[in-house]
Amino acid sequence: MTQAKQPQGRRRNLKEEQRRAQIKDAAINLFSTKGYQQSTMDDLAEAAGVSKSLIYWYWDGKSTLLNELIDTCMEPYIDLLSAAAASETPFINKFHKLLWDFMEMFRNNDRLNKLVHFCSLHQSKNENENFAKHVNDHYQKVLTHLEILAEQAVSAGFLPMETDCEAMALLLLTLTEGHIYMSILENRMPPERVYASMVPPLLKSIGAGKRP
Repeated sequence: MTQAKQPQGRRRNLKEEQRRAQIKDAAINLFSTKGYQQSTMDDLAEAAGVSKSLIYWYWDGKSTLLNELIDTCMEPYIDLLSAAAASETPFINKFHKLLWDFMEMFRNNDRLNKLVHFCSLHQSKNENENFAKHVNDHYQKVLTHLEILAEQAVSAGFLPMETDCEAMALLLLTLTEGHIYMSILENRMPPERVYASMVPPLLKSIGAGKRP
């Protein structure tokens, strides 16, 4: 039986998506190893195996590309947290699903996580290169969803009533960013072990299924 051919427009869109993904992956490697400031568009074209004009067809320049990489990294985490916060599933069930989905995403995004961590430290008078502000805008959304989840944990009886949910949200984000930073220096223990060790009030109480 002959396989149906894809419409020309769909094949073209798929090819463009693959090219964009190829360039973005090359940019992650290049910016992570050589540094954003030290990397040129010629370097990126060579690393991606495409023409420089093709890169400019998709992005105005390095800063536009790096800003998109920040979104590529952060938006899936925000979507994951948002969906968990909005879910009416019993807290214990959605917490376990959220934790394992997060860990899988975190491991798969290792290089991009580290690149975005560097971006969070990069401030510039050039608004297009003010990556710290861009990253922090995403962090604020992460904190909002984490705080909502902490409040739900309190309501469900898995955290004490006196829990400072805003502080808990900041602790979890700080823990994640700290692990990324330490992993930049050398290979570290898996994040699962870090979370299990550093957040016992949350993990132990949820594992026990009762208010501590």
